[in-house]
Amino acid sequence: MQSNVQEQLCSTFMEVVEQLTFMFGEVVTKQEVDSPGTLFTLASMSFTGDLVGVLEVAVPTEITADIAANILGVEAEEIESETMMNDALGEMLNVVCGHVIMAMAGHDSNFKLGSPETTYVDDTKHTEMMSSDDYVGLLLDDSPIFLGLKLEN
Repeated sequence: MQSNVQEQLCSTFMEVVEQLTFMFGEVVTKQEVDSPGTLFTLASMSFTGDLVGVLEVAVPTEITADIAANILGVEAEEIESETMMNDALGEMLNVVCGHVIMAMAGHDSNFKLGSPETTYVDDTKHTEMMSSDDYVGLLLDDSPIFLGLKLEN
């Protein structure tokens, strides 16, 4: 990923997530967020139009309830279902994706977002995130996350 694209992605992500979840982020190296033994939940969505690609975010599964609670305005203890947590993570990615596209392609850009999908990060995906320039590392309220953007030419 080109450095200007990476900077735009990270700044837009942090701005949107701060407003949506009241959680604060900072860019760090991927080595700083590599957390052996941590189970990550991955939200992924594709988009087409003026920009075509896939946006992904992987967060420690243990903070998905906090993300959901902050989005919904309830206490984390009130979030009981994995489905609710994953839906909230997907919705966060959906909002971020729209803002990222508009930041990169302009506010008048034409785009269509796919539905967010969630899964868990396996060893193969972890290796891809660590080795690919398409992914960056961030800390979100001191929790390690991976943010990935793959654009088609």
